[in-house]
Amino acid sequence: MKRSTLLWVGLFAALASLTGCISGPDLKGQPFFTSPAEPRADEATVYFYRTAASIGDGVAPTIQVDGRAVGSLPSGSFFKTGMPAGKHSIASTSPPIISGMVNKRFDINVENGKVYYIADQLSISAYKDGQTLGEVDEGSFGGTMFYSRYALVPAEEALRSIKWCQELPATAR
Repeated sequence: MKRSTLLWVGLFAALASLTGCISGPDLKGQPFFTSPAEPRADEATVYFYRTAASIGDGVAPTIQVDGRAVGSLPSGSFFKTGMPAGKHSIASTSPPIISGMVNKRFDINVENGKVYYIADQLSISAYKDGQTLGEVDEGSFGGTMFYSRYALVPAEEALRSIKWCQELPATAR
């Protein structure tokens, strides 16, 4: 076999073996969201969720709160975390295999005893609902314009979407 053919076969095999690293943890067998946990009086309960996506479904961004990684968001997943009252800096980074760079950054103020829902969203139309946290990213795929953002979603709306998401395993957080 030619040396260049071996090189391409090796490169393809290496990339194929890395897809598990990019896509995040396996959600098979994980429970779907049923109802929010009772909030604790001494902290805010914050749910991060991402509904199943057709574009970018193989990428699981890592969510950081105040510089500390709290979980990743594979397509169709959710996790919850507790935060003390006050202002917090949230960052979403791409997996290290892609770039390891911060994709989105925003601040959020939370109150003890309250529940918040933050969604990683993708749409083919521009957002006009006032729920955007930080900036909206625009991109084109296959000639179609897409808009992505993180949004602070009202409970009633969030509960309709998050029920289709599976819980991120605790070992993956």
